[in-house]
Amino acid sequence: MNVKLISMVIALALPLSVMAYPGGKGDHEQYRAKKIERLDKELGLSEDQKAKVEALFKEHGDKHKALHQETQSQLQSILTPEQNAKLEEMKQRRHEKWREKHQQRKQDESKSSGY
Repeated sequence: MNVKLISMVIALALPLSVMAYPGGKGDHEQYRAKKIERLDKELGLSEDQKAKVEALFKEHGDKHKALHQETQSQLQSILTPEQNAKLEEMKQRRHEKWREKHQQRKQDESKSSGY
């Protein structure tokens, strides 16, 4: 039972914790704008379609954020204080790894673009 619970916690926490450390609200908006721009370029979206796609992506993001918050709240009530502390440590380590990879990727991109 404990192995299943821990596996479920990790499976839920990993993808959802990225949302908790996005690097700022602007990052989501920039990502969404780039995604819409890419779709527009590839598919030739009309202005009406772009507006609808943007609204859809925003709605999905809002739902995802609400689900994440609900999941984290329920998870905290299930886990013991010690388990919650360990989970927070796991999130911090994962965030640091993400930050390192993100910084390395930015450095690699700037080297390849000649800056």
